[in-house]
Amino acid sequence: MLRTAYAASLACLAICFLAICFLAICAFGTRATAQVTFTQTAINSGDTTSSGITAGDFNKDGILDLITVNNSSLSFYKGLGAGQYAAPVNQALPNNLGQVLAGDFNRDGKLDLAIATGCCSVPGGITILLGNGDGTFTQGTNLSVTGTAAFIALADFNGDREPDLAVSIYGNPGSTEVFLGQGDGTFKLSATLADGDFQLVAGDFNADGRQDVAVIGGTGVTLYLGNGNGTFENPLVASLADVSSIAVGDFYNDRIQSLAILVTTFLGGGNFENDIYSLRYHNGQWLAENRNVISAQNGDPYQRIIGGDLNGDFKDDIFLVGGNFQGSAVSAYMLGNGNGTFQALASAPQWGDLQNFPFIRDLDLDSRHDVGIAWTSIFDNIGGAEILRNTSATVNCTPPGANALSVHICAPSNGQTVGKSFTFRGAGNAWNGFAKRMELWIDGKKVGQDLSDQLKVTRALTKGSHSASFVVVDSFDNYVSKTVNFRASY
Repeated sequence: MLRTAYAASLACLAICFLAICFLAICAFGTRATAQVTFTQTAINSGDTTSSGITAGDFNKDGILDLITVNNSSLSFYKGLGAGQYAAPVNQALPNNLGQVLAGDFNRDGKLDLAIATGCCSVPGGITILLGNGDGTFTQGTNLSVTGTAAFIALADFNGDREPDLAVSIYGNPGSTEVFLGQGDGTFKLSATLADGDFQLVAGDFNADGRQDVAVIGGTGVTLYLGNGNGTFENPLVASLADVSSIAVGDFYNDRIQSLAILVTTFLGGGNFENDIYSLRYHNGQWLAENRNVISAQNGDPYQRIIGGDLNGDFKDDIFLVGGNFQGSAVSAYMLGNGNGTFQALASAPQWGDLQNFPFIRDLDLDSRHDVGIAWTSIFDNIGGAEILRNTSATVNCTPPGANALSVHICAPSNGQTVGKSFTFRGAGNAWNGFAKRMELWIDGKKVGQDLSDQLKVTRALTKGSHSASFVVVDSFDNYVSKTVNFRASY
């Protein structure tokens, strides 16, 4: 199958390029796209290829840092604020690892790392590195799996608010294994699911408060609804050929998570076509809807997709990256309409020959969501971190620092008198994972939420005194709240 061969080539790219390059930091001017403007910065890792990237406050100074996984090293890029980063500090890693995610696995208040082996020809499990709190890491207890750990997802699958791991196992056939975090840096197998092979994600797709797993398998995208105890229900399959990537978001603007699906089809003659579908759990069915066709010419297909709000309208968008072996990376985005459809493709800045594992997060704490990408320049034998700083999105509320799970309330202020209708605005941040949800409670009753680190809710009010509580929830369902008192007078 095309997808199998293509995914194998991408994930094993690092094996083919082993030269080490000098360190250089390149900043580029602001580039405008159709509706979102980015300022691009690319940072060389000092190692060949970069196959994984993640963000987190690894030194607990409130500023988000970056980590990339390179050919034979891990790079720590200390955040300096305002979208700036120090030159990377590297430490050795086993060769040719892949996707990397961050969480506090041993309850010491320091971010740790889980790193997948990557797909497909090299067997291996999950590398666990325990954070020292300064951007360096100590070897933890690695996690063995029954095959090759191709992709990973972090979530709380059993309700104990600890990071758990779902691992997509590449094999014939593939499978998915779910491991529950023990709170001491180790994990215990809780479920083996029948489908796997390629990328997987975690989310609450049926809005029951329990984390589910969606995985790209041999026949399409398979959904396993979680039982809340580390086990899962029977699979639901959306049959789609040549699925290359999936992304979680609130694409229907209904405060329920759904998926955006990227399909890559070879057209012949060195050309590809990408299709975008929305996929949701609705009325007991797992439904693929709303096909968008993207022509990828000159052998430059998109291979990864991620969801998030890029223009500040509280409708989730998608960002796509890719490239090829000929020296041409590609980046683009599609703004969401809030009904499972997307607007026309708009180009974004790109760097290197191949880009991988984009993420969307407010890196510079300005209320706009930025993009981070791992990049590789094949013919130059280098890789590193790319940051697209969002400079044009509508601003709602600046978030607090990333060294704690915390809330910033922008409106109303404590003691403020407001009118009959008022727009409540707040922001949250998290150091363990990310802020996945904001809630608004008025006088002890939940009246609104956004599946984001931003909250914007307009409500009619009765006359008199009220309290408004803003709640932020992190990746593992930990939460904190902050309350202000106000008065409605009209």
